[in-house]
Amino acid sequence: MTWRSAEFVALDFESTGMNPARDEVIQVGLVPLHGERVVLGGAWASWVRPTKPFQSGSVAVHGLSAERLQDAPAVADVRPALAEHLAQRVLIAHYAELERGFLKRWGIKPPPTVDTLMLALALDGHLKGGQTTQTARRDAYTLTALARRFGVDAYGEHDALADALITAQVFLVIATELERSGQASTVRELSRLSGYGGGFLGLFR
Repeated sequence: MTWRSAEFVALDFESTGMNPARDEVIQVGLVPLHGERVVLGGAWASWVRPTKPFQSGSVAVHGLSAERLQDAPAVADVRPALAEHLAQRVLIAHYAELERGFLKRWGIKPPPTVDTLMLALALDGHLKGGQTTQTARRDAYTLTALARRFGVDAYGEHDALADALITAQVFLVIATELERSGQASTVRELSRLSGYGGGFLGLFR
């Protein structure tokens, strides 16, 4: 199936840290895409109540504290809606291993996945045998850096819904360029470039 006819969902989590085994999600945001069209009317976001206080460094990043989130829904209340939004769609995320890790912790099986970070590296020739070359500069491949490079408005950084929308738009630019260069035109090819080759059985029936 060509990526232009597939159903995607761009997902972003804001969390108390970068370790899904230890840290907690405090906000989730997502934006559906129908092929090359962002479906803004389907965008969805929710705060998530943490189960314990978190480090002051996390507050410095997203400006929230555990106390301010005490009235937010619990994970158990957010999980069903999130799973429904992900069903029968291909996941798009930037550094997708983090989102996939939190999904697993929540008991949600990660959908087939494409990673805008890995796709950007592939586009620039920085992937060799699935490994990143030494010439790739890390700061050039942040979501904000890619948005700036591709002319995508970057606003509301460290807000899950805003970052999901940015991720969706960055994906469309990269997927178009990969298709134009002959590197990938199908969902499977994009997923393989992202490091996630399987998981498609029955998805597009």
